[in-house]
Amino acid sequence: MKFINGISEVIEKYDFFILDIWGVIHDGRETYPNVNKALQYLKKNNKIICLLSNAPRRVDKVIEILEKMSISDDLYDFIITSGETVYNFLKNNALNNYSQFGKKYFYIGPKKDVDLIKDLDYYQVSCASEASFIITTGFDNDNSIITEKLDQIIEAKKFNLPMICANPDLVVIRRDGSEMPCAGVIAQQYEDIGGEVIYFGKPYVQVYEYASESYQRLYNKKITLSKIIAIGDGLETDIKGANNYNIDNILITSGILSNKLEVKFGEKANYSALEKVCQHNQIFPKFVISNLKI
Repeated sequence: MKFINGISEVIEKYDFFILDIWGVIHDGRETYPNVNKALQYLKKNNKIICLLSNAPRRVDKVIEILEKMSISDDLYDFIITSGETVYNFLKNNALNNYSQFGKKYFYIGPKKDVDLIKDLDYYQVSCASEASFIITTGFDNDNSIITEKLDQIIEAKKFNLPMICANPDLVVIRRDGSEMPCAGVIAQQYEDIGGEVIYFGKPYVQVYEYASESYQRLYNKKITLSKIIAIGDGLETDIKGANNYNIDNILITSGILSNKLEVKFGEKANYSALEKVCQHNQIFPKFVISNLKI
């Protein structure tokens, strides 16, 4: 675990940069300082950039959000979201005569993400008894708590419906330190009462394999694991996922961990405090940086 001051210290070793979005690029409201310069720096040095997000929505919606935050599509090469992988999975399920799941699903999540699979041949039902499976994308509000979804969770468990979790994150954090719960909390609660959950996104190896396959398909050349580095603010998603895939990684400490480490944006974390957190989770990054910068 080595602290670095900027990505310029490690850039020469890697060709393919996999970056988280929320907590690295922006906080859900605004782009972090120095992000545009850092992305421009990577592009200037001919690095390939994949934005890999646990957002429970399709790529086109994420592109729109980034554009509103002044992150234009010339600053990265391609995007992968957990929502898109859910879409592709259910698309293939439909093409295979609904071999794994039927057409009807029970939805647990906010209205803004209800359109995740709108153009596929599936039907959202209001009663769990009519459903073949569950899709969860998260909570309705920034300050939501798990009790708001307990009735739906318990109702779904009565019929032992398998749950598809489109965002394994437990929490995301704003730059001001406020935290928002994610779909991973709902999935965790469902597992706690004996429910079956299928997760899509980080930290699961499949999404990293998909990123590498996308690189090879788009650029018609293979990429070795030693040439890939992941950058993210989540120990249990970004760093664990990178470690599972055996690629190097950089932990951003101004994101999810900022409250726990008692650091404000851009402040260097205390090594001992971070080491304690890593020891507790048994997840260790290769490099550590306060925020994405040159």
